[in-house]
Amino acid sequence: MTPPKEDLRVPLGRLIVVNGTSSAGKTTFCTALQNALPEPYLLLGYDLLWSTMPQRYFPFQAQQHEGVWYDLAPGEGNIARGIGFGPVGRQAMSALHHTAAALVASGTNVIVDVIFEERAWFEEAMRLWAPFQPVLVSLKPPLEVCERWEAERAATQAGRPTGLARVGYEAIYAHPEFKLELDPSMSTPEDCARRVMARLNGRAV
Repeated sequence: MTPPKEDLRVPLGRLIVVNGTSSAGKTTFCTALQNALPEPYLLLGYDLLWSTMPQRYFPFQAQQHEGVWYDLAPGEGNIARGIGFGPVGRQAMSALHHTAAALVASGTNVIVDVIFEERAWFEEAMRLWAPFQPVLVSLKPPLEVCERWEAERAATQAGRPTGLARVGYEAIYAHPEFKLELDPSMSTPEDCARRVMARLNGRAV
């Protein structure tokens, strides 16, 4: 009698996508969510992929316009009108989308921290991620709260400009597909994490 074939298919992992402007508290929230989830989740994000680029592609470095740079307002000190992305920086962003998809397809649970400032970024990510039915979370404190948190970060991080939260705010939150909206200024990161876990378990939040 021929023995039954072993099913070598790997169950898909789960994917949680957290979108929010600069200084919205995504890192703090994603860490709290990662710690609260009973299953292990890897935590990925644009910052992580950008950090793997050679230093010369970073802001204020020789080849920043090929990587990532700050568009600073002239004569206004260290205030940004935006953040620019060259081909190396954009490739790292696309690499994040593909990396997250590959990990989830391999059976790995993933939380991904994104800043969908351009619709094209969102559309590419969704083409890759839609088969995994991701939970889409919009982390959206009021703009004035983001700006206060941004100023606090800038005071402790040399060279980091202010203004980034404002310039991207409307575009980043212009994706109606993100049905679960959380305001981290109104509750603790742990409370926000519990709402995401309820959504994962199919409960209303």
